[in-house]
Amino acid sequence: MGVEAENLQGVHSDDITSILQGHIKEGYTFNPVSPITKEKDKEYYNISPSLNDKVHCLVSVLPADSISRIPEDIIKKLKTVREKARDLGIPQVIVMSMVDKACTIVQGDLSKLYHSKKIKEKMQECSYRVGVPLNHIFPVQNYHEQITNNTNMDVLLLMALTNIITFANDYVEDNAYTE
Repeated sequence: MGVEAENLQGVHSDDITSILQGHIKEGYTFNPVSPITKEKDKEYYNISPSLNDKVHCLVSVLPADSISRIPEDIIKKLKTVREKARDLGIPQVIVMSMVDKACTIVQGDLSKLYHSKKIKEKMQECSYRVGVPLNHIFPVQNYHEQITNNTNMDVLLLMALTNIITFANDYVEDNAYTE
């Protein structure tokens, strides 16, 4: 959600770039047809963002069960944003959700996640299509039908979150004294 095809709905890719750079202030209403500009949107355009205003880690959430069916125009938009983040030195991560829907073995036993050839194939396809390295793709299972906590699900989610925080922290440390 948010990266739908241009001129239909969602956020304009130029606005996502402005978000990465810290130029968009809170409260701005996104227009899928026309991105923010410092001339027309003075109230919501941050001309000189601090490190605190900038994105420290770009996290995309993509479904493992339907990575193959994501339309090319959306993949292109994801790549554009990813490349801009790369140019800005912002680390990128993909949280690959719904692994239980992508592999029946994992659906039956989540502890077999990293042994599943199907999940490995989905991670490789995701890496190839979007351009994020395999070691920055974190497969997780969503809480959607469970009524109690599941330790295996929690561990995967916490591993992903820990890595995201580490990447973001490294970005902040690398950029703290450059401003």
